[in-house]
Amino acid sequence: MVTSLCVEVPKKEAEDALRLLRNAGCLRRGLRPRSVGEYLRVPVEECPQLSEIVSSRGWAICRDEFQESMLGKTFKDLLKGAVPDEVLEEVPRSYQLVGDIALIHLPPEAEEYGRIIGEAIMKVSKGVRAVYSAGPVKGEYRVRSLRLIAGEPKTSTIHREYGVSICVDVEKTYFNPSLSEEHVRVARMVRDGEAVADLFCGVGPFTLQIAALRREVVIYAVDINPHAITCLLRSLQINRGLRGKVQAVCGDASVFLEAVKDGFFHRIIMNLPHGAINFLGKASRKLRCGGVIHLYTVAGSAEEAVSLVQDAAGDVRGLRVREVLRVLDYAPHKYVYRVDVYKEC
Repeated sequence: MVTSLCVEVPKKEAEDALRLLRNAGCLRRGLRPRSVGEYLRVPVEECPQLSEIVSSRGWAICRDEFQESMLGKTFKDLLKGAVPDEVLEEVPRSYQLVGDIALIHLPPEAEEYGRIIGEAIMKVSKGVRAVYSAGPVKGEYRVRSLRLIAGEPKTSTIHREYGVSICVDVEKTYFNPSLSEEHVRVARMVRDGEAVADLFCGVGPFTLQIAALRREVVIYAVDINPHAITCLLRSLQINRGLRGKVQAVCGDASVFLEAVKDGFFHRIIMNLPHGAINFLGKASRKLRCGGVIHLYTVAGSAEEAVSLVQDAAGDVRGLRVREVLRVLDYAPHKYVYRVDVYKEC
């Protein structure tokens, strides 16, 4: 609570009061007005017109305690004075929200202030129930080390993305909410009736968006992480009215591709930026004429991304790059690109 000078006004005049005080530069920002019976106490600060406004309307000047408002504030604003300036400069300005869980990458010097930072995030992001300090994505399952810094020790959540509910366990599975627009963008490219392979699908955001949007599609969602497939199966249960059919496959993408006949798929999604390119040759054989592979890779430019794909294609005939799109910032001067590779026969 913060003690402040305030103006007491009848509630029926509150809208006029807020407008007059704001226009005069008297309204104290960052504090919430307080209701007292039939009156509203509006926090103000000294300004040249304050006395004239109050006397002309018959209002009263007083002092009271007010709650701080989070409107317009970032979590870093709340940390000023609580965390040394030199440490606060190193704390990222953003964090990921996955359902009701927040993930932030804290530099080593900020770890000892984790609880304060986590609580600040929970103040500005209402509905967040847990905040974790998250390490980089590692390993075959693409998971991160997590340390709870605020809230309750929960890792499972439901993330909502463009009308689709996605089950995620942030400790055991890979999911990137920053790709939400990309998930929908690719889903809209799919046509009714297609056979689609979603390799390295994780918890299935591409798969779920396609199944929600397109009729009579069959999507083979493949991931080696059993926890990711479990999450996908739960999502299929809670998303009622999906139009497409989903076959969830827990296994290695190479083994899956070997089991599929050549020329089977209309479309193959390969969202594994550091490894998908190694599967291009094998995946292209499973693509029918006129089909497309959406391949994600890390590069410093669109030209570099195309060059990487062309080198990986090697002697494979009929593969043509038609579109390249930068979808995500990955590191300084490094980006995740989607390269659309079409099979011409």
